[in-house]
Amino acid sequence: MNINDAVGKKVMLRFNRTEGLKAIGIDDDSKYCRIVGHDHIGLWIENPNYEETPIRDENGDLIAPDDRVRQHYIAHILVPWSNVQAVVHFPGREPEALESEEVRPIGSYL
Repeated sequence: MNINDAVGKKVMLRFNRTEGLKAIGIDDDSKYCRIVGHDHIGLWIENPNYEETPIRDENGDLIAPDDRVRQHYIAHILVPWSNVQAVVHFPGREPEALESEEVRPIGSYL
């Protein structure tokens, strides 16, 4: 097995540290996520429910706080190798079954 076998698959990632990653949906030391790629810097993972609230419109003008609307996107996130403690791949296990009380999928806010 090598990391190329996990690209496109849902895996469990264990993190050495999560400082600086909370804003992108990584707030626990373990997360289920889909690997979309890798390079010499780290793993590219998918957050299927990245959320942000724009504060400026397309003209650059500030949007009034009461008029701001939360937006949802699919985001690909680079996690540096220094943050990755382990990649746990589950060959033969259905991706939908990769959820537990202990580990949440990235992008979920239970």
